[in-house]
Amino acid sequence: MDYPIEVQLKRPVTVDGQTHDKLVFDEPDLGTSIAVEEGKTPGEQTVILLAGMAGVDLDVMKKVKESDFREIGKRVLEPYQAHVAAQAGTEAGNGEPAK
Repeated sequence: MDYPIEVQLKRPVTVDGQTHDKLVFDEPDLGTSIAVEEGKTPGEQTVILLAGMAGVDLDVMKKVKESDFREIGKRVLEPYQAHVAAQAGTEAGNGEPAK
């Protein structure tokens, strides 16, 4: 994956007087990864992951409109999940044979 990934929001989000008209996603840091594992539901884990990747408060991600979330899913979440799955496969011995 190539980071950062900038997603322009069709419907800007305002939280605590700050308006976000775009979100810029980067590779998650270790703290975000730990917080995701501690999330109680898949939905909560997704919000934690995306907020951490974008460097914004959870409340910002929770206010993102569904149409913008679908775009984030397509451009950020799906490629990230595919990358993680590929990494897990390689680490589990399902990668290319050694030469």
